Amino acid sequence: MKLSEVQKITSNRLQELRIQKRQLTELLEEKASAGGSFDRLELTKELQAVEEEYEQTRKVAEDLSALSFNIRNAEATRQQSEAAAEAAEELIKILEVVRRISRGDRVPSTDEQRLLEYSPELYMAAKNAALMAQREEAEEHRSLWGEEAPEEEPVDPAELADNTEVGNPLAQVAVSGGGAS
Repeated sequence: MKLSEVQKITSNRLQELRIQKRQLTELLEEKASAGGSFDRLELTKELQAVEEEYEQTRKVAEDLSALSFNIRNAEATRQQSEAAAEAAEELIKILEVVRRISRGDRVPSTDEQRLLEYSPELYMAAKNAALMAQREEAEEHRSLWGEEAPEEEPVDPAELADNTEVGNPLAQVAVSGGGAS
């Protein structure tokens, strides 16, 4: 069962238990104020069972909420670290192009264009260094970027959390003996 489905079921069950608690409390107060004979002990036990199930279900709901929050945060952190790694990889390539140009080597025009787009100042500094270096045998290099892989569409952390399989944690909650379910 998906996390979002279990959260909805848990929420609905909590609402049902709140209604049962209110009804039993009102019934108990009504019978007590009216006097007469009624089984106060039986109503009190039923109310106590409903309150106990409510607390257990509330605890499950809190755990599910924490699980959802943690999954969302983990996915967001993974995406951020992936983006940072890609940015660092890009910077390493840019600096290598600067080094190659500065030494007077020939680099593909696509690499020069990327350097120019990244930083016109770095590009000019590399070109100026190349003029000063002017070597007779300049190395020719292949592009550092090569074939670009298609961009993956990022996963929505909320959608990932909602669709995580969690089983049925409500199965462990004791169902109350009486009252509407």
